[in-house]
Amino acid sequence: MKRPVRIGGLRSPLRVVSLAALGAVVLLAACGQEFHLPPRPEPGRIPTAGTYNLEAIWTLDAPTDLASQGSFLYVIEGDATVHAYLTEQRTPQQTPFVAEFEGLVHPVHVAIAKKDSTFVFVADAGDMTVKRYHFTGGAIRQTIQDSSWVELSGLAVDGDLNVYVSDAPRNVVYRYAPSGEVDRLVSDLGSGTGFVDGPTGMFFNGVHLVVSDTNKNWVQRIVPDTTNIAASGDPIGVDFTLHEPMDVTSDRDRSFIYVADTGSDRILKFLTTGAFEDSVYSPFKTETTLEIPIAGPRYVATEGDKVFVSDPANDRVVIFKLASGPI
Repeated sequence: MKRPVRIGGLRSPLRVVSLAALGAVVLLAACGQEFHLPPRPEPGRIPTAGTYNLEAIWTLDAPTDLASQGSFLYVIEGDATVHAYLTEQRTPQQTPFVAEFEGLVHPVHVAIAKKDSTFVFVADAGDMTVKRYHFTGGAIRQTIQDSSWVELSGLAVDGDLNVYVSDAPRNVVYRYAPSGEVDRLVSDLGSGTGFVDGPTGMFFNGVHLVVSDTNKNWVQRIVPDTTNIAASGDPIGVDFTLHEPMDVTSDRDRSFIYVADTGSDRILKFLTTGAFEDSVYSPFKTETTLEIPIAGPRYVATEGDKVFVSDPANDRVVIFKLASGPI
């Protein structure tokens, strides 16, 4: 006669207990619903070192623009609100330290800047304003408005809390002082460097205003204290073909520029000089293959060795991580 198997100090009549099956039962039983585990490398598959690999997929409500600050990733969801998630988690976990962002109507862009404290700026197409909040959310601290705005196409903020707004239908980028007053025209329509045509996503990298010059298939680094003056060197897209880039971001060390090459369904990484560095995401890249590819990626953010890409059509934020070696 076979002796029963002992499990957790209890005597069980089961002869064989499958730990995998037991785990599945626990997952299915908890709260009466199934839990989807984050993606892991295929058995025996080692992530490719020195490039970006698929790290995780967060299921969120139609996420659009996003911006990171340390351990927090601020994401616009459902065209109605902004939530803050912990960047180091493989599943989406909101931080309890950030309250609801009050007074939002239809947020379309989010940016973060730090001076004395950290502030979150939100471009709100619902009432055509840019709203400033403390990073912990809550009430509106300041509202910026300009009756000439036709579209809030892009938003960036520098370390002095100057606010940059791109307006693609008017082909302009303006800078607004911390008081909210118009400070200067940074760029307007033109075919050469320093000029823009259909400017969209932007990011201030500490030195230059990096602008998605969408209709010219460029990304430009513009000197923010001037008008129509670009940084030395060619725009990104002159020596490397881009197709309708619509968003940009940069790392904390100002070493790289990340580009949402929207028309080519790619996320690309460049040196700040404009030289190509790596492909973060491509539907044809083995390390970032998705069952449902990201079509026309429009929003990108980075923190540390991770790159976050919103995919509102599929209710997800896809996370890619730079692999330094085997997991």
